[in-house]
Amino acid sequence: MGLINGILAFLSRYAPQAMAGGVFLGLVLPDLAAVLRPLLAVAVWGLLFLAMLRIEFRDLIERMRRPFLVIALVVWMLIVTPLLMALILTGVDLRPGLEAALILTAASSSLFSTPTLGVMFGLDGALLLIVLVIVTLLVPITMPLAALTLLGFDMGADPLTMMGRMVTLVLSAALAAAAVRKIVGGARVERAAYVFDGVSVILLIGFAVGVMDGITARLIGDPGYIAFVAALSFAVYVGMMIVSYVVFIVAVPGAGRRAAISAGFISGTRNLAIILAVLPASVDPDLPLFFAVGQFPIYIMPIILKPVFRRLLR
Repeated sequence: MGLINGILAFLSRYAPQAMAGGVFLGLVLPDLAAVLRPLLAVAVWGLLFLAMLRIEFRDLIERMRRPFLVIALVVWMLIVTPLLMALILTGVDLRPGLEAALILTAASSSLFSTPTLGVMFGLDGALLLIVLVIVTLLVPITMPLAALTLLGFDMGADPLTMMGRMVTLVLSAALAAAAVRKIVGGARVERAAYVFDGVSVILLIGFAVGVMDGITARLIGDPGYIAFVAALSFAVYVGMMIVSYVVFIVAVPGAGRRAAISAGFISGTRNLAIILAVLPASVDPDLPLFFAVGQFPIYIMPIILKPVFRRLLR
């Protein structure tokens, strides 16, 4: 047990580096990626469960006593950014599948690891946590509506069916986490925080490997297109982060630099896994391709962002 605890503590401490290594592991070990691919939905559920398990709902209630910033950020992420993305795409010529992927990305909730990484970076962890909870609970409703409104049914998935799948995914994880926290007790959960963080990193690595199934072959067969999709995913990740920071530092009264940087961070780190978990097999192949390649900025950028955020916060 001592060795296992040591490994989990190490993974918790060096989460950004471990995550960056995992995304390349799937490319160099395509057979392993094929084995883990069927487990992607399980990994997504596990990550959501572990994120919900760490939530102290009394802290969230306390934070909501000053709700303006939280409400503004939730509305920005779930409503404004997908509309803004759709507006931008009217002047850009991309394949329909990529356009749908970009809009769904802009309409998605944040990564489950965002609060943990945010605390490592010195950001507003309480703000990141409460926004994560709210957008995760609302996205089963808002994302399918965004897909229906902005994409119609061309994406190859019925938005109402997607809504049902996402509601099941989110609510089952939330109820399971609440039950475990009730039985075990919040104090024990907090004492074992490094264990849950380490397991989360393992699940993130497993997801990163599994989602790369088939990408190695496409990279060899069409490296130019894969490079374009990768560049596009980095641009979307960084672009949403910068635009969101500017909007909140300029237009939201009393946000402050730390809160604005936190808003930018959570707005850029969108959860592509939760979309992959509910998409049907018949979907336009450019959607899962973008969501797979989109793991590169998700797993690589935290290493770059950590020193940048710390310098901005000085």
